[in-house]
Amino acid sequence: MEKRRLKYFRNYLVWLCYFLYNKDIVVPISIFGMKRGFFMKKHFIAFGIAICVLLSVSMPAQASSSTYRSQLSQSEREIYDAMSSYLPQGYDSFSWEFSDPPVYSASGDINSSLKNLVGRAYEAFYRDYPEVFWIDKSGFSFSPQYEVQEDSVVITGFSMRVSFAASPSQSSALDQAAASILQGASGTDAEKARYFHDSILSRCSYKSGAASSYDPMSCEAYGALVEGSAICEGYAKALKLLCNRAGIPCEIVGGTVNGEAHMWNYVQIDGAYYLVDATFDDSPGVGTYDYFLKGSSSVWDHLEDSSLLEGFSAGLFYPALSSSDYAGGADNSGAGMQSGQNSSLAGGEDLSGSDTAAENGSDTAQSKPVSELHPAAVVPVKEGYCRVSCLFAKNGRYWVKASGSAGFARGKQDFPAGTGLQVFAFPNPGYRVAEITITSKESVISVQNGSSAPFSLEQDSQIRVRFEKVN
Repeated sequence: MEKRRLKYFRNYLVWLCYFLYNKDIVVPISIFGMKRGFFMKKHFIAFGIAICVLLSVSMPAQASSSTYRSQLSQSEREIYDAMSSYLPQGYDSFSWEFSDPPVYSASGDINSSLKNLVGRAYEAFYRDYPEVFWIDKSGFSFSPQYEVQEDSVVITGFSMRVSFAASPSQSSALDQAAASILQGASGTDAEKARYFHDSILSRCSYKSGAASSYDPMSCEAYGALVEGSAICEGYAKALKLLCNRAGIPCEIVGGTVNGEAHMWNYVQIDGAYYLVDATFDDSPGVGTYDYFLKGSSSVWDHLEDSSLLEGFSAGLFYPALSSSDYAGGADNSGAGMQSGQNSSLAGGEDLSGSDTAAENGSDTAQSKPVSELHPAAVVPVKEGYCRVSCLFAKNGRYWVKASGSAGFARGKQDFPAGTGLQVFAFPNPGYRVAEITITSKESVISVQNGSSAPFSLEQDSQIRVRFEKVN
């Protein structure tokens, strides 16, 4: 039905544009059924207008760049394209017909398969379209249209409905805010990225407590650029939005830092991707550019997760991060990008007396601990101590015990350098321990198919335990 209506609308537009140019022609004509010799030179303008309108209504509103659409299957790409055609326009429901309908075994779990199709497509859309801020991420439903055959089920199409957390009409305010920033951007991509980074920091303040109370706009570019208050997700989406519109490849990345959920960006400069964490750069006690265009060797504490959506694993891959920091292009005088400066906070550097904190925050803000203002921020480690961070584990639990101690480490905890630690993993029923990984800046210890792993804490380290289902 959608395709039929679109065909009629196309034909109407061609007829209308032609009629407006030459009022003597009143016979409706179809773009797919024009007779040979129909065009004359004076009609080219009207036909050109019609073609432009046709393209604008029939082509999906693709993101400026998408690392993720290419990772989708044919059916997932069609769902993605349908979302990008309707959701940015403010629709709360739409229907779509598959050009190449997926076929499933009649005895298979069709609901689970469909959920995976839609989930992966929505994850890719969610990563690519930060300007669509009004959708409630947990409030969408999907209804398939299907045909049952003798030994298979053919999914011919689907309908989708979403819930709104804000009004699409508010998008004009976000567009205006983004346009005002883009007007001031110039120079190389690195210089533009730095200007966007600085503009976000000047407009936005971290919203403490938003992660524990439901405040949808604090998770959006709208919160960062219009309302001036956001958490890490809002910072990351704001930078993604600005880079998208400037034609700079940029991705939103989700994961953990010291065991706590966090979001940041990968920005492509001169063919390589670098990490930008505007949230951390907006933290008291952190240099303004300590997390700007950094390589993996400087930010080993940022660990990726495969999904940005809670409770779903999309299995989409992020671009590979450069191993070294960005070294050229932008003017970095006075910033944390000078040669020899370590951008990572996880090396025991004393940041308590930073002048940047006095410049970027009020006296009231400075009186609070960094961890209270920014739940995922890295709190400095005392001299002679190292930090162990226990990352969240699914389908099981684990403990970390220090030698000679009766207690267990939970979350983040500091120990004297050289302390002997041991990880004990306990899977849920039906699962087993697949791997225990201890990652530090200079080494990775991996124990596979074992329930414990001893190690000596010589550097700040993160512990990850992966459980897998028993076949």
